[in-house]
Amino acid sequence: MKTNMTRRHALLATLCLGLTACDSSDKTSLPLDFYECAAGEAAVRHLISKLPDLNPGVAKSHAIVFGEINRDGMTPASDAFTARFADLKLKFVNAQDLKAIEPDHTIADPDTRLAAFVLQLRKFQPPRATTWEAEVGWSYKKELGRMKLRIETKDGKASVVSEEKLAP
Repeated sequence: MKTNMTRRHALLATLCLGLTACDSSDKTSLPLDFYECAAGEAAVRHLISKLPDLNPGVAKSHAIVFGEINRDGMTPASDAFTARFADLKLKFVNAQDLKAIEPDHTIADPDTRLAAFVLQLRKFQPPRATTWEAEVGWSYKKELGRMKLRIETKDGKASVVSEEKLAP
C-alpha cells in the first residue's frame, strides 16, 4: 500500500511539473513566421509613422527584420509581407541584401549605397485573443529608437492603441 501511495505522489508531482512547463502565461514571443500578420503590419506601420526626418532630402530605403539582430545576422521579412507597405510609396529592400559600407560600417541599400532605415519588430506576443504586445525599433546610421506597443484587433482591423518610448 505504501508503494502505491509513493507511486501516486510521484505521478502527481510529474503531472504538476508537466502542467507548469505548459503554462500559457509565458511571455516569450511567437515564432518569427507568426510576425507577418495584421497586428505585425500595424506595428510596422506605426513605427514607420514615427520615424524622424534624418538627412532631409536624401533618398531613404527601408528594410524590415524580425526578432533579434546579432552577430549571427537577422531574419528579414518576406517579400510578400514587405509588399503590404506599397501604398506608402517608400523604397523597401530585403534585409538580407543590405550591405555594410566602409569606413564606419553604415548599413546601406546595395543599389544606392545610401544608408537604410532598418525597421525591427523585435518582440511580438498575444497576451489575449484580440490584444498584442510588441517591441519595435529602428536604426539609421548611428541613430536609433525603440518603442513598446499595444495593438488591438477590432472588427478584423488591427491598430496601435498605446505606445511607450524605450531607452535605446
